[in-house]
Amino acid sequence: MSEEFDFDHPTPTVEGIRARLAATPAFETNPDGSTRRPSAITVLLSLLEQRDRRAAEHAFRVAELSSSLGIALELKPVRIARLRMAALLHDVGKLVVPEEVLAKAGPLSDEEWLRVKSHPKYAFQMIASSVHPEVAETVLKHCERIDGKGYPYGESGEEIPMPSRILLVADAYDAMLSPRPYRLPLSVDDALNNISAGAGSQFDGDVVKALTLIAEHEGWAAA
Repeated sequence: MSEEFDFDHPTPTVEGIRARLAATPAFETNPDGSTRRPSAITVLLSLLEQRDRRAAEHAFRVAELSSSLGIALELKPVRIARLRMAALLHDVGKLVVPEEVLAKAGPLSDEEWLRVKSHPKYAFQMIASSVHPEVAETVLKHCERIDGKGYPYGESGEEIPMPSRILLVADAYDAMLSPRPYRLPLSVDDALNNISAGAGSQFDGDVVKALTLIAEHEGWAAA
């Protein structure tokens, strides 16, 4: 990585992070004398880890679980690979949300909540030129709900791509098992009960069934 990235003065913008990606210097020289720069994924995950190590660890766990769900739901290998990449990148849009908003223990103001709800759009703007379109779309729509009450577009049911539906479940489940400023982590049983209660409204029913089987057989829990 190049010089240290300052997250607080000022708060990073989408444009600033995209400029950082473009300006990242070469870090490896190939035998033919050409150089290679870190991928956008490498840079963004490094920035995410600098900002919040727990968020980066969450991304890796969600990627593992999303892959397992993709296999259980018989997605083609190439789509599972894209899903895994989307899972790794799903929260990079939060890099431009002020840290005090993400860590706030009390209710968010309307303006703060709007910033948080915009993180899928921010992420899409950062990654769209660097990843496969399916990866970018999965990230963009990973907060959409089956009942149309999600964001950023309020899409519902089959309008939401299956990889996004999978990512939503994996993201929510791991978040429930992880501590937050406003609550302690839930047990596996409580998290599964919450996910099951949202089947058909917040979550895709088939994905919920797959999660239940994986959790029961593999004892899946956040590290």
